[in-house]
Amino acid sequence: MDLVLQAVDGHEVGAFVEKPKGKARGCVVVLHEAFGVTPHIKSVCADYAGQGYVAVAPHLFSWALGKAGGTVLGQDKDGLDEGRRLIGLTSKEQIIETVRLCVDWARAEGLKTAVVGYCWGGSCSYLAAANIKDIVAASCYYGGWLWEIVAWGQPECPRMVHLARLDRYIPLEKTIAAFSQYDPGCPVFAYDADHGFNRDDGKTYEPEAARLARERTLEMFERAFSLQS
Repeated sequence: MDLVLQAVDGHEVGAFVEKPKGKARGCVVVLHEAFGVTPHIKSVCADYAGQGYVAVAPHLFSWALGKAGGTVLGQDKDGLDEGRRLIGLTSKEQIIETVRLCVDWARAEGLKTAVVGYCWGGSCSYLAAANIKDIVAASCYYGGWLWEIVAWGQPECPRMVHLARLDRYIPLEKTIAAFSQYDPGCPVFAYDADHGFNRDDGKTYEPEAARLARERTLEMFERAFSLQS
C-alpha cells in the first residue's frame, strides 16, 4: 500500500501507486475486478506507468472491510463468492467517493485524471465518470452493471466501453441497447472473446482483444490529456 487517502468521515482508503520515469502526462485511476488489487491489477498499473502516467489502484473493498488495505482474493469460486459479497456491501456513493479521493490527490500533484476499470471496476469507472466532472476520460471493460448504470446518468468526458461476445456474466444485447438509448455517443466495442479477456493471468485471456482495447484506450487518453494541457 503506497497511499492512504482519507474521506471526510474519517474512513481511510489505501491505494497502490505506480509512477512513470520522468514527468507524468497525467493520472490514471485503475479500478479492480471482484478480486481486489491483485498482481494483475498491479501489472496494469505498471503498463500505464510505462506509458507516462501515474497509475493509482484504490482498494474499493476498504469500505466493506473497514480497513484501508482492502483484501486480495483468490481467483476461484470461493474468491468470486467473497468478492460478490463485498461488492454487495459497497455503495455507489462509496465508489464515487473513492475515485474522488484519487482525483483530488492527483490534482494536488498537478495532474488531471482518467479512469479505467475491469469487471466490477468497469461498471465503477463509468459510474465515477458520470458523477465526477474532473475526470477527463473513462474506459470501461466488461462491467456487469453497465446496462443499468448508463440509465442513471452519463459522463460528459470522452468514454468507451469494451464488451465480450462470449461473456456469460453480462447481458451483451441488453447492454448495447441501453447505451444506444441513453448514451449513443459512447463507442461500445464487442470483441470475439470471453469475460476477463484483458486478464493475462486468467483462463479467458484473449491477447488480440486485450491489445486492441488497450490501443483504443491509450489513444483516447492521449487525446483527452492533450486537450487539458
